[in-house]
Amino acid sequence: MASKARTPSPSDGATKQSTRLPKNGGQVAAYPAHGRGARQESPRAFRTKGFTLVELAIVLFVITLLLGGMLTPLSQQIAERQNSDTRHALDSARTALAGYALSHRDNTGKPYLPCPDRFNGGGAGDGEEDRLTDGRCATVVGNLPWHTLGVAEVDAWGNRLGYAVSPDYADANHGIVHNPVPATQVSICQENTCAQPLATVAAVLSHGRNGFGAHNALGKTNLAPVSADELTNVDGTPRFVMHPPTAADRAEGEFDDLVTWISPAWLLGRLCDPASACAAP
Repeated sequence: MASKARTPSPSDGATKQSTRLPKNGGQVAAYPAHGRGARQESPRAFRTKGFTLVELAIVLFVITLLLGGMLTPLSQQIAERQNSDTRHALDSARTALAGYALSHRDNTGKPYLPCPDRFNGGGAGDGEEDRLTDGRCATVVGNLPWHTLGVAEVDAWGNRLGYAVSPDYADANHGIVHNPVPATQVSICQENTCAQPLATVAAVLSHGRNGFGAHNALGKTNLAPVSADELTNVDGTPRFVMHPPTAADRAEGEFDDLVTWISPAWLLGRLCDPASACAAP
């Protein structure tokens, strides 16, 4: 009796599709079955791995700490470099002032210092000394005559250097003599009351990082200072305050001006060698 043909079921096809023999007769490779009876994968298996919000926040916090630790020393290094550059500019100006006196003599051969470049009026801010026809200075306090001296026009913060000179040391018709020593009118003080002033021939001033009261390279005047000591340095008199810097929250107020000066002994020691170079006529 002939056997009855068996009708293939859908499960047979699924089984055949799920297992296939490799051509080399090796191990059977299993492929996932499809359909209602197939095993369902967990959603986590398909989730893309990455940072969670908490992990990202921690990473950003660490980066912020690292950047903050690097930027603070960097700002300090920039400030120190600016102070160093400005002090160098002040020292160069003092040397240039002595060099000017060595190359400029009155009719009797006596040296004299340059005059300031005045703040206002004709020729103001051009970097040239302003001298009257009679040989005297047009002003006692002004800008450093940077063009006349061949030095830098501004400090590290872009502001012009101030300059004050005692008139008896800058008279083109009556040069410097060592005996008697000419009177000085420029003084350096440790505070605005100036209880113990230091008499000097000349002074060169930078208004520091805040630049309050300075004349900038455009010829404009910056905001006025607030502290009494910095106000003294912009009042137009040949009296200057010089002391270590103080912060704005201190009782005496903010101060960061830088001042260098020329004493009579320092100047005469460079100009009067031999001493006959500054001997009285």
